[in-house]
Amino acid sequence: MGRKILAKGIENGGETLIEHTKRALNVFKSVRNAFPEIPKIVDNEKFYENLFISIFLHDFGKAAVGFQKMLMTGEKWGYRHEILSAGFISCLKYPENVKKNIALAIITHHRDLFELQENYSTISPTGQENYLNKLKELDKNFSYLQFMLNQLKDWSYEYLGYYHDIILKEVSLDMLIDAYKYTVVDYLNDYENKKVEDVKNRMLLKGFLTTCDHLSSASYDHIILAVNDMKSIYNFKQYKEVQYEAMTTKGSAILIAPTGYGKTEASLLWSDFNQNSIKGKRVFYVLPYTASINAMYKRFVNTIGDGKVALLHGKSSYFLYKEFSKLSEDYVSVKKYVKNVQSLAKKLYKPYKVLTPFQILKYFFGVKGYEQHIGEMTEGLFILDEIHAYDPHTTALLIDILKYLKENYSAEVFIMSATLPDFIKNMFKNELNIDTEIVVDTGELRKIKRHRINIIKGNIFDNIDIIIDEIKKRNRKILIVCNTVKNAQNIYSKLKNYSQSRALLHSRLILLDREKVENILKDVNILVGTQAVEVSLDIDYDVLFTEPAPIDALIQRFGRVNRKGEKGISNIYIFSEGSEADKFIYKNQQILNNTIKLLGECDVLDEQSIQELVNEVYKNGYDERDLEEFNQARKSFENVIKNLVPFIDNKQVKEDFYSLFDNREVVPTRFKDLYLNLVKEKKYYDAMGYILSISEGKFISLSKKGLTDKIDDDVYEVMCDYDDELGLLESDGSNFL
Repeated sequence: MGRKILAKGIENGGETLIEHTKRALNVFKSVRNAFPEIPKIVDNEKFYENLFISIFLHDFGKAAVGFQKMLMTGEKWGYRHEILSAGFISCLKYPENVKKNIALAIITHHRDLFELQENYSTISPTGQENYLNKLKELDKNFSYLQFMLNQLKDWSYEYLGYYHDIILKEVSLDMLIDAYKYTVVDYLNDYENKKVEDVKNRMLLKGFLTTCDHLSSASYDHIILAVNDMKSIYNFKQYKEVQYEAMTTKGSAILIAPTGYGKTEASLLWSDFNQNSIKGKRVFYVLPYTASINAMYKRFVNTIGDGKVALLHGKSSYFLYKEFSKLSEDYVSVKKYVKNVQSLAKKLYKPYKVLTPFQILKYFFGVKGYEQHIGEMTEGLFILDEIHAYDPHTTALLIDILKYLKENYSAEVFIMSATLPDFIKNMFKNELNIDTEIVVDTGELRKIKRHRINIIKGNIFDNIDIIIDEIKKRNRKILIVCNTVKNAQNIYSKLKNYSQSRALLHSRLILLDREKVENILKDVNILVGTQAVEVSLDIDYDVLFTEPAPIDALIQRFGRVNRKGEKGISNIYIFSEGSEADKFIYKNQQILNNTIKLLGECDVLDEQSIQELVNEVYKNGYDERDLEEFNQARKSFENVIKNLVPFIDNKQVKEDFYSLFDNREVVPTRFKDLYLNLVKEKKYYDAMGYILSISEGKFISLSKKGLTDKIDDDVYEVMCDYDDELGLLESDGSNFL
């Protein structure tokens, strides 16, 4: 066999090429077990055989002398081992098209074709000479590779379950093909001419090769399966009718049920019933807001177990850092643990992921690693909670992505909401071919009464005395919701002296302060907030005062009051007028006006009436502007999907995805030095605590005034005052819109 050939440097364990390859093949065996239907989905009965060969050969190029020296000394090699590895396809007794697919998967398992074309093309005389020189570096260690090739037959039996004699008996360095010239040139021509074929097969071949390589490099040799029997976790004496129907429904479904009616449990029971016999399908629990996601993640960890649940959103690293810091004060060990947890969360490893829709959307815009993530979404079980919360643009993207996954990758969908306008519900049903609708009996809904509606003429400032009178009654937990940060800050300033048990919650608080507020909410008697309180925070108040908003937003606010219905009938006070800024938040003012008019005709609301109100307000569906936004998103996504092919990281499409985010991360001037010092000390998670997000529009406005300055990657300083209670203020000290 000759000298020992390394796949990893000494600092990474000094794993040999044989050890690394066998670990990757152990992951392969686990993946094959979990995803038995892949060959049918990609229309290739030899898919797993092809994947096995791809993994077997994927790192052969690391035997090059220069690469081995790099692992030992750290001296840069200046070439890609994948190009040399892919050349070993010439040893295979396979048809040309199969060999090319395997070569493309191998050659791109670290870099995409555009990057290889730019830096490692073998078409030019210089590139060809460079390739041939690097190829010769395999000669010294070729006996090691020959030994591995001789093991292929036995390894195939171990990992495939049958002897696979596909390697030519006589193999030499001279036989190796220039895989770049053999595969990449033709593929890029097909891409330019929009003639790429066999997309699903190639997509998942590359995706699962990368998955197996990444997990084995992280010292994992298998993937985790889903809960064996979800009913053993949610072992209720009696299931609600909607839960029983969910846990006996095969295929996609929509569930409409009130808050606190056990929808989450119903969805997980549905996922269990729709698992394969191996329990290998991945479950994606999608929520619109980070607060909801964090709360659901903690809930799942407590029931399903930390080992099976992953968390994914833009600030998930910070959330996990704060959680793990409760267990240890050693920053280095906590940082290392968080990094490992987040790395696994982005891989196929854990079967349940709690995440935002953007964590799914981005991979259809070609963000790096998309092939492996589409692989894990194959046969995926998608649970979409709070589906009503999305704007027309995001709704359109969700519909088209779920439709694409259902039609091409055998995914199933479970959609949930407390109140969903019929026109949106019917769009999901028709587009996603959903036949099953699970609803609570109308008679049962009529019995659920928690809120009395009171419309107060005028705006919140005109009627501040009414709120003060309620506060003076004592022993009352009062929630006040404003539509803008500016109004929330002003109202809080006017009320804070009436109680020591108070808090202000909105999006213009740095993460550290927002976390402090969220941690004390259960003990706060007066909470003033914005839409931030509409989401799944674990709060339950006695009285609500709110500025006017569309019916669906108001219902979310109602849900923070008398949540379990154990307080009799609680009063909801809605002011008939908002502020001038509301038109920038709720662009369809007619919806808002219709909401207030219809609620003005109500007294005590029951859950059935709420659904009827929602349908009445949205009886005409999207207005002209929203419909245009919806249709434009669908048209744009159609073009995105046409360009979604394996092996290519489309940078323009990726930029289109990031343009969907209407916010900028900023650090108030007050915390700039502290933030930069923490970054300098590499205490990145602590540094994140001083970040907040502002809209792109507000960022541009501040920039025009010279009040922004880039200080770190995509983080900017904003030269505005910051108050510990009020949050970010305008540069003149006034409250922030």
